[in-house]
Amino acid sequence: MRRVALAALTLMVSFATVALAEEPATSFERGAKALVAGRYEDAIAELEAYADREPPHPDASFDRGMAYLLRTRSGGERPGDLGRAAAAFEETRLLRPHDDEARHALELVRAEIARRRARSGKGVVLATPSIDRALVGLAEPRTWSVLAVGAGALLGLGLWLRGRRGANELAGLLTTAVSGVALLGLVPLALWSDHLDRARRPGVLVVREAFLTDESGTTLGGDPVVEGARLELAEARSDRVLVRYGTREGWLPIEAARELRRR
Repeated sequence: MRRVALAALTLMVSFATVALAEEPATSFERGAKALVAGRYEDAIAELEAYADREPPHPDASFDRGMAYLLRTRSGGERPGDLGRAAAAFEETRLLRPHDDEARHALELVRAEIARRRARSGKGVVLATPSIDRALVGLAEPRTWSVLAVGAGALLGLGLWLRGRRGANELAGLLTTAVSGVALLGLVPLALWSDHLDRARRPGVLVVREAFLTDESGTTLGGDPVVEGARLELAEARSDRVLVRYGTREGWLPIEAARELRRR
């Protein structure tokens, strides 16, 4: 089943490359063509060069993930390839949230990581986000802001209707009550979502595993962060970055986490 799914994903890359064939060659096109030709080293080099120099593009991120994933199947795998594939597919979904192919590819990568860890006697402990992160993550910051503004508008309408008599007064009371409660919940969500969006950056672990440490470098204990895990990146220093994984926070080597690019 995994081979069939992988073949289907590879075929999609091939179709995308044909569509680009008549355009001037860029690192994106060269990388896509190298990927279809099975030259995974060249594909990765070109697509990483594109990622370094150009604005993020979901197709380029998807192809980069495929290049890393297929290199693991070709005998030329390098440590962290699966984590970098997961990062690329996560980036694709960040840029194009409803991309089912990227979601399926990400599931393949994480299933392979889990299988390898199980084979070596290690488990995969999935971190559960805290309630505030889970709630804020249900929508984009802009969506929470729009909902808060909408609740404020309804509150204003309700207050105006309360000044009317008859049925309008009753409607105003109900509208004021409902919109007031909604506003009390939506304003903090909008502010917190905007703060996280500005202060935290999405990332993925691209090494086999890593343990969170305190500022002095002492391991904090607990389960390790596993390759391909989604992270929140915060303050960065010369060689370390502060991350949040589930409900835990700590420091990791800066090269262990790859930041996901957003538009």
